[in-house]
Amino acid sequence: MATTCFFPSAGAAPVSPTPSGTDWTLHLSGNSRLLEFANSESAITSLAYNPDAADHLVDGTSHICQFVSQLLPPQVVAAQQVHVSFRALEVAASNNLFPCFKVYGCDAAGTTNLGNIVPFRRSAVLELATSLTGVAEAMAGSAVTFTEQWRLVVELGVGGLPVNTATDTHNATIEFGSTMATGARGLGQNGDTTACPALIIFENDILTSVPIIVPAGAQQPQSFNAPMHGWRR
Repeated sequence: MATTCFFPSAGAAPVSPTPSGTDWTLHLSGNSRLLEFANSESAITSLAYNPDAADHLVDGTSHICQFVSQLLPPQVVAAQQVHVSFRALEVAASNNLFPCFKVYGCDAAGTTNLGNIVPFRRSAVLELATSLTGVAEAMAGSAVTFTEQWRLVVELGVGGLPVNTATDTHNATIEFGSTMATGARGLGQNGDTTACPALIIFENDILTSVPIIVPAGAQQPQSFNAPMHGWRR
C-alpha cells in the first residue's frame, strides 16, 4: 500500500534537525514544519526565500524548508519509488535554478541522521519557471532499517548557477499546503499552472504505529476497536 504525506503551509515541526552544509552549500532558511500523514487541509500558500540581496553568481544550493514527522515505530523502509510534487518558481530565468530534495530518517531528538531514503539530489531535468509551475519528480529510494523510534524528514530547496549580472540570485519560492477544496485536486505534474496539494508519495507502506495482534480466540482489548488483524493510525 502506498503512503502519502503532505507538506502543510503552517504548523511547527516537533524537532528541527540541522540540514547538512555539505548538501545545502549556500543558504539555510531555518524553516521547519510538521510532515503530515493525515491531511490538515491547510491553505495553499507560497513560501518565498530570498537570501540574496545582490548578484550571487556561484553554483550552489539553497535550503527553503524541511518537514519533520511525529515519532514513527522501528521498521524496515523498503527500497521503493518516491514521488514529490509541488509548485515553485525562480525569480529570473537566468538564475538557472533546479529543485533539490533529500529524504531521510532522524532520531527522536532530531540530532542524528539514521539513514538516507533518498540522498540529497538536484534535479537535472527540470529548471524552475519564473511563475508558479508544477514540479514532479520520481526518485529511487533506498532500503533503510530503523531499529529505534525515528522521524521522517523531507528537505526541499533549489540549486543552480545564476549567470547574469542583473541581480541574478538563488532566490526562489515553493508553494505549500494540502487543501483539495480548490484548484487541482489530483497529483501535481510538471508544468501545472493550477494550484495543487504539495506532497510526497512512497510506493510502499510506512508504519505510523505498531500493529496490535490479537490471537485467535483471545478477548479483544476494550479500547481496541479496529479489525482483529491490527490497525494503522
